[in-house]
Amino acid sequence: MTVKKVRILALHLAFGGIEKAICSMANMFAERCEVEIISVYNMPDAPAFPLDERVSVRYLLGDIPNREEWKAALNGRDISGLVRESLRAVRILRDKKRAVIEAIRGISDGVVITTRPEDNVLLSRYGKPGVMKIAQLHQDHAFDPKLVRSFQKDYGGVDVFALLTPGLRDEVKQMLRGNNAHTEVVYIPNFLEHFPENTDRYPREKTVLAVGRLHEVKRFELLIRLFAALHRQFPDWKLRIVGEGEERGRLEAAIKELHAENYVNLTGRKDADGVEDEMLRASLYAMTSRSEGFPFVLLEAQSCGLPVVAFDVRVGPGFVVQNGVNGYLAADMVYEDFCEKIASLMKDEALRHEMAEAAKARASEFSREKVAEIWYSIIGD
Repeated sequence: MTVKKVRILALHLAFGGIEKAICSMANMFAERCEVEIISVYNMPDAPAFPLDERVSVRYLLGDIPNREEWKAALNGRDISGLVRESLRAVRILRDKKRAVIEAIRGISDGVVITTRPEDNVLLSRYGKPGVMKIAQLHQDHAFDPKLVRSFQKDYGGVDVFALLTPGLRDEVKQMLRGNNAHTEVVYIPNFLEHFPENTDRYPREKTVLAVGRLHEVKRFELLIRLFAALHRQFPDWKLRIVGEGEERGRLEAAIKELHAENYVNLTGRKDADGVEDEMLRASLYAMTSRSEGFPFVLLEAQSCGLPVVAFDVRVGPGFVVQNGVNGYLAADMVYEDFCEKIASLMKDEALRHEMAEAAKARASEFSREKVAEIWYSIIGD
Protein backbone atom coordinates (compact mmCIF):
# COMPACT_ATOMS: atom_id res chain seq x y z
CA MET A 1 0.00 0.00 0.00
CA THR A 2 1.33 3.44 -0.91
CA VAL A 3 1.71 5.72 2.09
CA LYS A 4 -0.48 8.76 1.62
CA LYS A 5 1.10 12.17 2.17
CA VAL A 6 -0.88 14.62 4.29
CA ARG A 7 0.16 18.25 4.61
CA ILE A 8 -1.57 20.61 7.04
CA LEU A 9 -1.15 24.36 6.62
CA ALA A 10 -1.06 26.30 9.91
CA LEU A 11 -0.61 29.97 10.73
CA HIS A 12 1.53 29.02 13.74
CA LEU A 13 1.82 26.31 16.40
CA ALA A 14 1.71 28.41 19.57
CA PHE A 15 -1.11 28.24 22.13
CA GLY A 16 -4.63 28.28 20.69
CA GLY A 17 -7.61 26.05 19.98
CA ILE A 18 -6.95 25.81 16.23
CA GLU A 19 -3.30 25.01 16.87
CA LYS A 20 -4.20 22.28 19.35
CA ALA A 21 -6.60 20.77 16.81
CA ILE A 22 -3.89 20.87 14.12
CA CYS A 23 -1.36 19.07 16.32
CA SER A 24 -3.93 16.43 17.30
CA MET A 25 -4.92 15.93 13.67
CA ALA A 26 -1.27 15.55 12.63
CA ASN A 27 -0.69 12.97 15.36
CA MET A 28 -3.74 11.02 14.21
CA PHE A 29 -2.63 10.96 10.57
CA ALA A 30 0.92 9.95 11.55
CA GLU A 31 -0.41 6.50 12.46
CA ARG A 32 -0.99 5.71 8.76
CA CYS A 33 0.39 8.56 6.66
CA GLU A 34 3.45 10.67 6.00
CA VAL A 35 2.59 13.97 7.68
CA GLU A 36 4.02 17.46 7.38
CA ILE A 37 2.78 20.61 9.10
CA ILE A 38 3.57 23.73 7.08
CA SER A 39 3.59 26.59 9.60
CA VAL A 40 3.80 30.17 8.40
CA TYR A 41 5.34 31.54 11.59
CA ASN A 42 7.85 29.97 14.00
CA MET A 43 6.51 31.44 17.23
CA PRO A 44 8.37 31.30 20.55
CA ASP A 45 7.61 28.12 22.52
CA ALA A 46 6.12 26.42 19.45
CA PRO A 47 4.94 23.78 19.07
CA ALA A 48 2.92 24.40 22.23
CA PHE A 49 1.28 20.97 22.05
CA PRO A 50 2.83 17.48 21.82
CA LEU A 51 3.67 16.26 18.33
CA ASP A 52 4.32 12.69 17.25
CA GLU A 53 7.98 12.29 16.31
CA ARG A 54 6.86 11.11 12.87
CA VAL A 55 5.33 14.53 12.14
CA SER A 56 7.69 16.93 10.37
CA VAL A 57 7.29 20.70 10.65
CA ARG A 58 8.34 23.25 8.02
CA TYR A 59 8.32 26.97 8.76
CA LEU A 60 7.79 29.44 5.92
CA LEU A 61 8.92 32.76 7.38
CA GLY A 62 11.71 33.95 9.65
CA ASP A 63 9.75 36.94 10.97
CA ILE A 64 6.67 36.79 13.21
CA PRO A 65 3.71 39.17 13.73
CA ASN A 66 4.72 42.41 15.44
CA ARG A 67 1.42 43.40 17.04
CA GLU A 68 2.95 44.02 20.47
CA GLU A 69 5.76 46.17 19.07
CA TRP A 70 3.23 48.18 17.06
CA LYS A 71 1.01 48.70 20.12
CA ALA A 72 4.01 49.71 22.23
CA ALA A 73 4.99 52.35 19.67
CA LEU A 74 1.39 53.60 19.50
CA ASN A 75 0.96 53.78 23.28
CA GLY A 76 4.37 55.41 23.65
CA ARG A 77 3.57 57.97 20.96
CA ASP A 78 6.75 56.92 19.18
CA ILE A 79 6.00 58.23 15.68
CA SER A 80 9.14 56.86 14.02
CA GLY A 81 8.63 53.51 15.76
CA LEU A 82 4.99 53.42 14.70
CA VAL A 83 5.93 54.04 11.06
CA ARG A 84 8.66 51.42 11.24
CA GLU A 85 6.41 48.77 12.81
CA SER A 86 3.54 49.59 10.45
CA LEU A 87 5.78 49.03 7.44
CA ARG A 88 7.08 45.85 9.01
CA ALA A 89 3.51 44.61 9.57
CA VAL A 90 2.62 45.24 5.93
CA ARG A 91 5.77 43.40 4.82
CA ILE A 92 5.01 40.43 7.06
CA LEU A 93 1.47 40.11 5.70
CA ARG A 94 2.73 40.41 2.11
CA ASP A 95 5.41 37.77 2.71
CA LYS A 96 2.90 35.51 4.43
CA LYS A 97 0.56 35.45 1.44
CA ARG A 98 3.42 34.92 -1.02
CA ALA A 99 4.88 32.10 1.08
CA VAL A 100 1.53 30.32 1.41
CA ILE A 101 0.88 30.55 -2.34
CA GLU A 102 4.35 29.20 -3.09
CA ALA A 103 3.90 26.34 -0.62
CA ILE A 104 0.53 25.35 -2.10
CA ARG A 105 1.85 25.55 -5.66
CA GLY A 106 4.77 23.32 -4.66
CA ILE A 107 2.53 20.39 -3.67
CA SER A 108 1.68 17.96 -6.45
CA ASP A 109 0.41 14.88 -4.60
CA GLY A 110 -1.41 13.64 -1.53
CA VAL A 111 -3.77 15.64 0.67
CA VAL A 112 -3.56 19.31 1.65
CA ILE A 113 -5.62 20.61 4.57
CA THR A 114 -5.95 24.34 5.19
CA THR A 115 -7.36 25.64 8.45
CA ARG A 116 -8.21 29.36 8.00
CA PRO A 117 -10.56 31.11 5.54
CA GLU A 118 -7.81 33.15 3.84
CA ASP A 119 -5.76 30.01 3.21
CA ASN A 120 -8.81 28.05 2.08
CA VAL A 121 -9.25 30.58 -0.71
CA LEU A 122 -5.59 30.28 -1.73
CA LEU A 123 -5.85 26.48 -1.71
CA SER A 124 -8.88 26.68 -4.01
CA ARG A 125 -7.10 29.08 -6.35
CA TYR A 126 -3.58 27.63 -6.47
CA GLY A 127 -3.94 23.96 -5.49
CA LYS A 128 -2.80 21.60 -8.25
CA PRO A 129 -4.99 19.03 -9.98
CA GLY A 130 -4.44 15.57 -8.53
CA VAL A 131 -4.08 16.92 -4.99
CA MET A 132 -7.00 16.34 -2.63
CA LYS A 133 -7.79 19.82 -1.35
CA ILE A 134 -9.58 20.01 2.03
CA ALA A 135 -10.59 23.31 3.64
CA GLN A 136 -11.61 23.64 7.28
CA LEU A 137 -13.55 26.30 9.17
CA HIS A 138 -12.66 26.51 12.86
CA GLN A 139 -14.94 29.36 13.89
CA ASP A 140 -18.57 30.37 13.61
CA HIS A 141 -19.03 32.42 10.43
CA ALA A 142 -22.15 34.00 12.03
CA PHE A 143 -23.51 34.72 8.54
CA ASP A 144 -20.87 37.38 8.00
CA PRO A 145 -21.79 38.55 4.48
CA LYS A 146 -18.20 38.82 3.28
CA LEU A 147 -17.35 35.31 4.46
CA VAL A 148 -20.55 33.83 3.05
CA ARG A 149 -19.84 35.40 -0.36
CA SER A 150 -16.36 33.93 -0.19
CA PHE A 151 -17.80 30.46 0.49
CA GLN A 152 -19.99 30.86 -2.58
CA LYS A 153 -17.44 32.35 -4.98
CA ASP A 154 -13.96 31.36 -3.82
CA TYR A 155 -14.19 27.68 -2.81
CA GLY A 156 -14.85 26.12 -6.23
CA GLY A 157 -11.42 24.49 -6.37
CA VAL A 158 -11.79 22.90 -2.92
CA ASP A 159 -12.72 19.22 -2.98
CA VAL A 160 -13.95 18.93 0.61
CA PHE A 161 -15.10 21.65 3.01
CA ALA A 162 -15.00 20.29 6.56
CA LEU A 163 -17.14 21.87 9.29
CA LEU A 164 -16.92 21.11 13.01
CA THR A 165 -20.61 20.66 13.80
CA PRO A 166 -23.58 19.22 11.89
CA GLY A 167 -25.34 22.58 12.16
CA LEU A 168 -22.51 24.45 10.47
CA ARG A 169 -22.31 21.75 7.78
CA ASP A 170 -25.99 22.10 6.98
CA GLU A 171 -25.79 25.91 6.86
CA VAL A 172 -22.83 25.89 4.49
CA LYS A 173 -24.44 23.27 2.27
CA GLN A 174 -27.41 25.57 1.85
CA MET A 175 -25.12 28.52 1.09
CA LEU A 176 -23.30 26.62 -1.65
CA ARG A 177 -26.45 25.29 -3.30
CA GLY A 178 -26.63 26.80 -6.76
CA ASN A 179 -23.17 28.34 -6.40
CA ASN A 180 -20.78 25.39 -6.15
CA ALA A 181 -21.59 21.87 -7.25
CA HIS A 182 -18.03 20.57 -6.91
CA THR A 183 -17.20 20.95 -3.22
CA GLU A 184 -18.40 18.24 -0.83
CA VAL A 185 -19.43 19.73 2.52
CA VAL A 186 -18.91 17.37 5.46
CA TYR A 187 -18.97 17.26 9.25
CA ILE A 188 -15.69 16.30 10.94
CA PRO A 189 -15.39 17.24 14.62
CA ASN A 190 -12.26 17.84 16.63
CA PHE A 191 -11.33 15.13 19.10
CA LEU A 192 -9.53 14.53 22.34
CA GLU A 193 -6.17 12.81 22.23
CA HIS A 194 -6.09 12.23 25.96
CA PHE A 195 -8.66 11.10 28.52
CA PRO A 196 -7.76 11.16 32.25
CA GLU A 197 -7.26 7.67 33.61
CA ASN A 198 -8.68 8.56 37.02
CA THR A 199 -11.05 11.49 37.35
CA ASP A 200 -11.30 10.95 41.12
CA ARG A 201 -7.62 11.38 41.91
CA TYR A 202 -8.26 14.64 43.79
CA PRO A 203 -11.04 15.70 46.16
CA ARG A 204 -13.42 18.04 44.36
CA GLU A 205 -13.14 21.62 45.58
CA LYS A 206 -15.95 24.15 45.59
CA THR A 207 -14.52 25.83 42.53
CA VAL A 208 -16.04 27.07 39.29
CA LEU A 209 -13.42 26.90 36.54
CA ALA A 210 -13.00 28.67 33.21
CA VAL A 211 -10.11 28.27 30.77
CA GLY A 212 -9.18 30.34 27.73
CA ARG A 213 -7.31 33.25 26.28
CA LEU A 214 -8.05 36.44 28.17
CA HIS A 215 -9.83 38.06 25.23
CA GLU A 216 -13.06 40.03 25.09
CA VAL A 217 -14.79 37.31 23.04
CA LYS A 218 -14.63 35.05 26.12
CA ARG A 219 -16.52 37.64 28.23
CA PHE A 220 -14.54 36.76 31.35
CA GLU A 221 -15.32 40.13 32.94
CA LEU A 222 -19.00 39.23 32.70
CA LEU A 223 -18.26 35.86 34.32
CA ILE A 224 -16.42 37.58 37.17
CA ARG A 225 -19.32 39.98 37.79
CA LEU A 226 -21.93 37.20 37.69
CA PHE A 227 -19.86 35.08 40.06
CA ALA A 228 -19.46 38.02 42.45
CA ALA A 229 -23.26 38.22 42.65
CA LEU A 230 -23.47 34.46 43.28
CA HIS A 231 -20.78 34.63 45.93
CA ARG A 232 -23.12 36.40 48.34
CA GLN A 233 -25.25 33.24 48.37
CA PHE A 234 -22.34 30.77 48.14
CA PRO A 235 -19.46 32.36 50.07
CA ASP A 236 -17.44 29.12 50.26
CA TRP A 237 -17.16 28.83 46.45
CA LYS A 238 -14.31 30.27 44.35
CA LEU A 239 -13.79 31.13 40.68
CA ARG A 240 -10.54 30.29 38.89
CA ILE A 241 -9.77 31.49 35.36
CA VAL A 242 -6.84 29.81 33.61
CA GLY A 243 -5.22 31.65 30.71
CA GLU A 244 -3.34 34.72 29.62
CA GLY A 245 -4.04 37.57 27.24
CA GLU A 246 -4.62 41.22 26.57
CA GLU A 247 -7.63 41.49 28.89
CA ARG A 248 -5.66 40.68 32.07
CA GLY A 249 -5.40 44.29 33.22
CA ARG A 250 -9.09 44.90 32.73
CA LEU A 251 -10.01 41.70 34.58
CA GLU A 252 -7.69 42.53 37.46
CA ALA A 253 -9.34 45.94 37.72
CA ALA A 254 -12.81 44.34 37.83
CA ILE A 255 -11.71 41.94 40.58
CA LYS A 256 -10.35 44.84 42.61
CA GLU A 257 -13.49 46.93 42.04
CA LEU A 258 -15.65 44.05 43.30
CA HIS A 259 -13.33 43.34 46.26
CA ALA A 260 -13.20 39.77 44.95
CA GLU A 261 -9.48 39.12 45.43
CA ASN A 262 -10.18 36.38 48.00
CA TYR A 263 -12.45 34.32 45.80
CA VAL A 264 -11.59 35.09 42.13
CA ASN A 265 -8.16 34.04 40.88
CA LEU A 266 -6.46 34.55 37.50
CA THR A 267 -3.94 31.71 37.40
CA GLY A 268 -2.13 32.68 34.20
CA ARG A 269 -1.36 30.24 31.43
CA LYS A 270 -0.84 26.57 32.29
CA ASP A 271 0.36 23.62 30.25
CA ALA A 272 -1.88 20.66 29.43
CA ASP A 273 -1.07 18.82 32.64
CA GLY A 274 -1.69 21.95 34.68
CA VAL A 275 -5.07 22.54 33.04
CA GLU A 276 -6.06 18.93 33.62
CA ASP A 277 -5.15 19.22 37.31
CA GLU A 278 -7.33 22.32 37.57
CA MET A 279 -10.22 20.49 35.91
CA LEU A 280 -9.88 17.44 38.15
CA ARG A 281 -9.98 19.61 41.29
CA ALA A 282 -12.91 21.85 40.25
CA SER A 283 -16.61 21.01 40.53
CA LEU A 284 -18.13 23.09 37.70
CA TYR A 285 -17.06 24.56 34.39
CA ALA A 286 -18.46 27.89 33.18
CA MET A 287 -18.35 29.35 29.65
CA THR A 288 -19.52 32.88 28.88
CA SER A 289 -18.12 33.22 25.33
CA ARG A 290 -20.12 35.31 22.88
CA SER A 291 -18.85 33.23 19.95
CA GLU A 292 -17.43 29.73 19.56
CA GLY A 293 -16.71 27.29 16.76
CA PHE A 294 -16.01 23.91 18.29
CA PRO A 295 -15.27 24.49 21.99
CA PHE A 296 -12.43 22.06 22.58
CA VAL A 297 -12.19 23.12 26.21
CA LEU A 298 -15.72 21.93 26.93
CA LEU A 299 -14.80 18.42 25.82
CA GLU A 300 -11.70 18.54 28.00
CA ALA A 301 -13.79 19.68 30.95
CA GLN A 302 -16.32 16.92 30.35
CA SER A 303 -13.60 14.29 30.08
CA CYS A 304 -12.49 15.39 33.56
CA GLY A 305 -15.99 14.93 34.94
CA LEU A 306 -17.08 18.57 35.01
CA PRO A 307 -20.70 19.58 34.42
CA VAL A 308 -20.81 22.66 32.17
CA VAL A 309 -22.92 25.80 32.30
CA ALA A 310 -22.66 27.91 29.14
CA PHE A 311 -24.53 30.61 27.31
CA ASP A 312 -26.37 29.05 24.36
CA VAL A 313 -24.64 31.11 21.68
CA ARG A 314 -25.28 30.45 17.99
CA VAL A 315 -22.74 27.67 17.51
CA GLY A 316 -20.60 25.51 19.75
CA PRO A 317 -21.79 24.86 23.31
CA GLY A 318 -25.18 23.60 22.19
CA PHE A 319 -23.49 20.83 20.22
CA VAL A 320 -21.35 19.63 23.13
CA VAL A 321 -23.62 20.28 26.12
CA GLN A 322 -26.80 18.21 26.36
CA ASN A 323 -29.03 20.59 28.29
CA GLY A 324 -30.14 19.10 31.60
CA VAL A 325 -28.07 15.95 31.05
CA ASN A 326 -24.36 16.82 31.29
CA GLY A 327 -24.78 20.50 32.06
CA TYR A 328 -26.96 23.47 31.31
CA LEU A 329 -27.38 25.96 28.48
CA ALA A 330 -28.54 29.40 29.54
CA ALA A 331 -30.26 31.80 27.17
CA ASP A 332 -27.55 34.04 25.79
CA MET A 333 -27.00 37.17 27.87
CA VAL A 334 -29.90 36.33 30.19
CA TYR A 335 -27.89 36.75 33.36
CA GLU A 336 -30.57 35.46 35.72
CA ASP A 337 -30.84 32.21 33.75
CA PHE A 338 -27.08 31.67 33.81
CA CYS A 339 -26.82 32.36 37.54
CA GLU A 340 -29.80 30.16 38.38
CA LYS A 341 -28.26 27.23 36.53
CA ILE A 342 -24.88 27.70 38.20
CA ALA A 343 -26.59 27.98 41.58
CA SER A 344 -28.63 24.81 41.06
CA LEU A 345 -25.38 22.86 40.65
CA MET A 346 -23.54 24.65 43.44
CA LYS A 347 -26.14 23.59 45.99
CA ASP A 348 -26.71 20.01 44.79
CA GLU A 349 -23.73 17.68 45.03
CA ALA A 350 -25.75 14.66 43.87
CA LEU A 351 -26.80 16.51 40.72
CA ARG A 352 -23.19 17.50 40.07
CA HIS A 353 -22.13 13.86 40.34
CA GLU A 354 -24.93 12.67 38.03
CA MET A 355 -24.06 15.25 35.39
CA ALA A 356 -20.33 14.53 35.77
CA GLU A 357 -20.87 10.92 34.74
CA ALA A 358 -22.96 12.01 31.76
CA ALA A 359 -20.26 14.53 30.84
CA LYS A 360 -17.58 11.84 30.71
CA ALA A 361 -19.80 9.69 28.53
CA ARG A 362 -20.36 12.58 26.11
CA ALA A 363 -16.63 13.34 25.87
CA SER A 364 -15.89 9.70 25.03
CA GLU A 365 -17.81 10.15 21.76
CA PHE A 366 -15.00 12.41 20.50
CA SER A 367 -12.09 9.99 20.64
CA ARG A 368 -9.25 9.90 18.11
CA GLU A 369 -10.37 6.48 16.89
CA LYS A 370 -13.94 7.55 16.13
CA VAL A 371 -12.94 10.76 14.35
CA ALA A 372 -10.17 8.95 12.43
CA GLU A 373 -12.84 6.72 10.88
CA ILE A 374 -14.55 9.82 9.47
CA TRP A 375 -11.31 11.25 8.10
CA TYR A 376 -10.24 8.03 6.39
CA SER A 377 -13.67 7.51 4.87
CA ILE A 378 -13.02 10.80 3.06
CA ILE A 379 -9.32 10.66 2.13
CA GLY A 380 -9.09 6.87 1.75
CA ASP A 381 -7.07 4.43 3.80
